[in-house]
Amino acid sequence: MSSSTHEYLVPFVDDYDLPIAQRKGVPKCPYHPIENHVAYGKLLSSYKAFVSNLDNVQIPKTVQEALKVPAWKQVVEEEIWALESNGMWILIELPHGKKPVGCKWIFTVKYKVNGSIERFKAKLVAKGFTQSYGIDYQETFVPVAKLNTVQVLLSLAVNQYWPLHQLDVKNAFLNGDLEEEVYMEVPLGLENPSNCRMVCKLKKSLYGLKQSPHAWFERFAKAVITRYS
Repeated sequence: MSSSTHEYLVPFVDDYDLPIAQRKGVPKCPYHPIENHVAYGKLLSSYKAFVSNLDNVQIPKTVQEALKVPAWKQVVEEEIWALESNGMWILIELPHGKKPVGCKWIFTVKYKVNGSIERFKAKLVAKGFTQSYGIDYQETFVPVAKLNTVQVLLSLAVNQYWPLHQLDVKNAFLNGDLEEEVYMEVPLGLENPSNCRMVCKLKKSLYGLKQSPHAWFERFAKAVITRYS
Protein backbone atom coordinates (compact mmCIF):
# COMPACT_ATOMS: atom_id res chain seq x y z
CA MET A 1 0.00 0.00 0.00
CA SER A 2 1.46 3.35 -0.98
CA SER A 3 2.18 6.03 1.57
CA SER A 4 -0.43 8.26 -0.05
CA THR A 5 -3.21 6.01 1.31
CA HIS A 6 -2.07 6.52 4.91
CA GLU A 7 -3.17 9.33 7.18
CA TYR A 8 -0.53 10.59 9.63
CA LEU A 9 -1.33 12.17 12.95
CA VAL A 10 0.89 15.24 13.04
CA PRO A 11 1.79 16.59 16.51
CA PHE A 12 0.00 19.80 17.37
CA VAL A 13 3.25 21.49 18.38
CA ASP A 14 6.59 20.82 16.68
CA ASP A 15 9.25 20.14 19.30
CA TYR A 16 12.59 19.72 17.58
CA ASP A 17 14.15 18.70 20.89
CA LEU A 18 12.32 15.35 20.61
CA PRO A 19 13.57 12.26 18.72
CA ILE A 20 12.45 12.18 15.09
CA ALA A 21 10.49 8.96 15.66
CA GLN A 22 8.36 10.81 18.20
CA ARG A 23 8.03 14.00 16.15
CA LYS A 24 6.76 12.33 12.99
CA GLY A 25 3.59 11.10 14.67
CA VAL A 26 1.74 7.78 14.55
CA PRO A 27 0.73 6.38 11.15
CA LYS A 28 -2.94 5.43 10.93
CA CYS A 29 -4.35 3.21 8.20
CA PRO A 30 -8.04 3.93 7.50
CA TYR A 31 -8.53 0.62 5.66
CA HIS A 32 -7.54 -1.73 8.52
CA PRO A 33 -8.47 -0.14 11.87
CA ILE A 34 -6.93 -2.03 14.76
CA GLU A 35 -10.19 -2.11 16.69
CA ASN A 36 -11.50 -4.62 14.11
CA HIS A 37 -8.73 -7.11 14.94
CA VAL A 38 -8.24 -6.79 18.71
CA ALA A 39 -10.58 -8.76 20.98
CA TYR A 40 -10.22 -8.69 24.76
CA GLY A 41 -12.79 -11.46 25.22
CA LYS A 42 -10.21 -14.18 24.53
CA LEU A 43 -7.76 -13.00 27.17
CA LEU A 44 -7.18 -15.10 30.28
CA SER A 45 -8.77 -13.71 33.45
CA SER A 46 -5.38 -12.71 34.91
CA TYR A 47 -4.49 -10.77 31.76
CA LYS A 48 -7.92 -9.12 31.72
CA ALA A 49 -7.23 -7.81 35.22
CA PHE A 50 -3.85 -6.55 34.10
CA VAL A 51 -5.22 -4.76 31.03
CA SER A 52 -8.16 -3.27 32.89
CA ASN A 53 -5.84 -1.72 35.50
CA LEU A 54 -3.52 -0.04 33.01
CA ASP A 55 -5.58 3.13 32.92
CA ASN A 56 -6.31 3.28 36.63
CA VAL A 57 -3.05 5.05 37.46
CA GLN A 58 -2.25 8.46 36.04
CA ILE A 59 1.41 8.52 35.00
CA PRO A 60 2.88 12.03 35.30
CA LYS A 61 4.27 13.61 32.16
CA THR A 62 6.52 16.08 33.95
CA VAL A 63 8.46 16.10 37.20
CA GLN A 64 6.33 19.02 38.39
CA GLU A 65 3.25 16.78 38.18
CA ALA A 66 5.09 13.94 39.92
CA LEU A 67 6.16 16.09 42.87
CA LYS A 68 2.50 16.85 43.63
CA VAL A 69 1.71 13.16 44.27
CA PRO A 70 3.33 11.62 47.38
CA ALA A 71 3.95 8.20 45.82
CA TRP A 72 5.65 9.66 42.74
CA LYS A 73 7.51 12.26 44.81
CA GLN A 74 9.05 9.48 46.89
CA VAL A 75 10.47 7.60 43.87
CA VAL A 76 11.83 10.86 42.40
CA GLU A 77 13.63 11.61 45.66
CA GLU A 78 14.97 8.04 45.79
CA GLU A 79 16.32 8.35 42.24
CA ILE A 80 17.99 11.67 43.02
CA TRP A 81 19.53 10.19 46.17
CA ALA A 82 20.86 7.20 44.19
CA LEU A 83 22.42 9.47 41.56
CA GLU A 84 24.03 11.84 44.04
CA SER A 85 25.29 9.08 46.34
CA ASN A 86 26.86 7.38 43.32
CA GLY A 87 28.79 10.54 42.47
CA MET A 88 27.16 10.96 39.07
CA TRP A 89 28.12 14.60 38.54
CA ILE A 90 29.63 17.76 39.88
CA LEU A 91 28.12 21.21 39.40
CA ILE A 92 30.33 23.67 37.50
CA GLU A 93 29.96 26.60 35.15
CA LEU A 94 29.71 25.60 31.51
CA PRO A 95 33.14 25.97 29.85
CA HIS A 96 33.33 28.24 26.82
CA GLY A 97 32.55 26.45 23.57
CA LYS A 98 30.82 23.50 25.23
CA LYS A 99 27.17 22.58 24.79
CA PRO A 100 25.26 20.63 27.46
CA VAL A 101 22.93 17.76 26.62
CA GLY A 102 19.42 17.90 27.95
CA CYS A 103 17.74 15.41 30.25
CA LYS A 104 14.23 14.36 31.17
CA TRP A 105 12.36 12.27 33.69
CA ILE A 106 10.70 9.01 32.64
CA PHE A 107 7.91 7.65 34.81
CA THR A 108 6.56 4.10 34.60
CA VAL A 109 4.50 1.69 36.67
CA LYS A 110 5.50 -1.92 37.20
CA TYR A 111 2.53 -4.27 37.56
CA LYS A 112 2.15 -7.75 38.97
CA VAL A 113 0.56 -10.51 36.88
CA ASN A 114 -2.82 -10.01 38.57
CA GLY A 115 -2.86 -6.35 37.55
CA SER A 116 -2.02 -4.89 40.97
CA ILE A 117 0.74 -2.31 41.24
CA GLU A 118 4.14 -3.61 42.27
CA ARG A 119 5.97 -0.29 42.39
CA PHE A 120 6.35 3.12 40.78
CA LYS A 121 9.54 3.90 38.89
CA ALA A 122 11.22 7.20 38.06
CA LYS A 123 14.37 7.42 35.98
CA LEU A 124 16.45 10.37 34.87
CA VAL A 125 17.71 9.90 31.31
CA ALA A 126 19.98 12.05 29.17
CA LYS A 127 18.88 13.20 25.72
CA GLY A 128 21.68 11.35 23.98
CA PHE A 129 20.26 12.10 20.54
CA THR A 130 21.69 15.62 20.92
CA GLN A 131 25.27 14.33 21.34
CA SER A 132 27.87 14.87 18.60
CA TYR A 133 30.40 12.22 17.62
CA GLY A 134 33.96 13.19 18.42
CA ILE A 135 32.86 15.91 20.84
CA ASP A 136 31.03 14.27 23.73
CA TYR A 137 31.15 10.61 22.72
CA GLN A 138 33.50 8.24 20.88
CA GLU A 139 33.15 4.48 21.16
CA THR A 140 29.66 2.98 21.46
CA PHE A 141 30.28 -0.69 20.61
CA VAL A 142 29.22 -3.29 23.14
CA PRO A 143 28.91 -7.06 22.56
CA VAL A 144 25.44 -8.54 22.77
CA ALA A 145 24.77 -12.23 23.41
CA LYS A 146 22.74 -14.02 20.76
CA LEU A 147 19.92 -16.29 21.84
CA ASN A 148 21.66 -19.23 20.12
CA THR A 149 24.74 -18.69 22.28
CA VAL A 150 22.67 -18.64 25.45
CA GLN A 151 20.93 -21.87 24.41
CA VAL A 152 24.29 -23.59 23.77
CA LEU A 153 25.60 -22.53 27.19
CA LEU A 154 22.46 -23.77 28.93
CA SER A 155 22.70 -27.07 27.08
CA LEU A 156 26.36 -27.48 28.12
CA ALA A 157 25.51 -26.65 31.71
CA VAL A 158 22.76 -29.28 31.80
CA ASN A 159 24.87 -32.01 30.18
CA GLN A 160 28.02 -31.26 32.18
CA TYR A 161 26.18 -30.68 35.48
CA TRP A 162 27.59 -27.18 35.79
CA PRO A 163 26.11 -24.85 38.40
CA LEU A 164 24.31 -21.80 37.02
CA HIS A 165 24.32 -18.37 38.63
CA GLN A 166 22.14 -15.41 37.64
CA LEU A 167 23.24 -11.86 38.29
CA ASP A 168 21.12 -8.72 38.15
CA VAL A 169 22.86 -5.37 38.61
CA LYS A 170 20.56 -2.57 39.71
CA ASN A 171 21.10 0.64 37.72
CA ALA A 172 23.89 -1.06 35.80
CA PHE A 173 24.68 1.82 33.44
CA LEU A 174 25.25 4.17 36.36
CA ASN A 175 28.41 2.21 37.22
CA GLY A 176 30.20 2.97 33.95
CA ASP A 177 33.02 5.53 34.01
CA LEU A 178 33.02 8.26 31.37
CA GLU A 179 36.20 9.02 29.44
CA GLU A 180 34.75 11.95 27.50
CA GLU A 181 33.76 15.36 28.82
CA VAL A 182 29.97 15.38 28.94
CA TYR A 183 27.98 18.29 30.34
CA MET A 184 24.29 18.04 31.14
CA GLU A 185 21.67 20.59 32.08
CA VAL A 186 20.62 20.60 35.72
CA PRO A 187 17.66 18.19 35.98
CA LEU A 188 14.20 19.63 36.48
CA GLY A 189 13.32 19.54 40.14
CA LEU A 190 16.90 20.27 41.25
CA GLU A 191 17.11 23.87 40.11
CA ASN A 192 17.56 26.60 42.70
CA PRO A 193 18.97 30.16 42.70
CA SER A 194 22.44 28.87 43.62
CA ASN A 195 22.81 26.65 40.51
CA CYS A 196 20.83 28.60 37.90
CA ARG A 197 24.03 29.26 35.90
CA MET A 198 25.56 25.84 36.50
CA VAL A 199 25.62 22.56 34.57
CA CYS A 200 26.32 18.98 35.59
CA LYS A 201 29.69 17.61 34.52
CA LEU A 202 29.02 13.89 34.36
CA LYS A 203 31.58 11.63 35.99
CA LYS A 204 29.75 8.39 35.27
CA SER A 205 27.51 7.18 32.48
CA LEU A 206 23.81 7.93 32.58
CA TYR A 207 20.92 6.20 30.85
CA GLY A 208 20.35 7.76 27.46
CA LEU A 209 23.97 8.63 26.66
CA LYS A 210 25.26 7.01 23.50
CA GLN A 211 28.36 5.61 25.22
CA SER A 212 26.59 4.28 28.33
CA PRO A 213 26.42 0.60 27.21
CA HIS A 214 30.08 0.66 26.21
CA ALA A 215 31.15 2.34 29.47
CA TRP A 216 29.24 -0.18 31.57
CA PHE A 217 30.67 -3.18 29.67
CA GLU A 218 34.22 -1.85 30.07
CA ARG A 219 33.73 -1.51 33.83
CA PHE A 220 32.12 -4.95 34.12
CA ALA A 221 34.78 -6.66 31.97
CA LYS A 222 37.62 -5.17 34.03
CA ALA A 223 35.98 -6.33 37.26
CA VAL A 224 35.51 -9.88 35.98
CA ILE A 225 39.05 -10.13 34.58
CA THR A 226 40.54 -8.80 37.81
CA ARG A 227 38.43 -11.18 39.90
CA TYR A 228 39.11 -14.37 37.96
CA SER A 229 42.46 -13.82 36.20
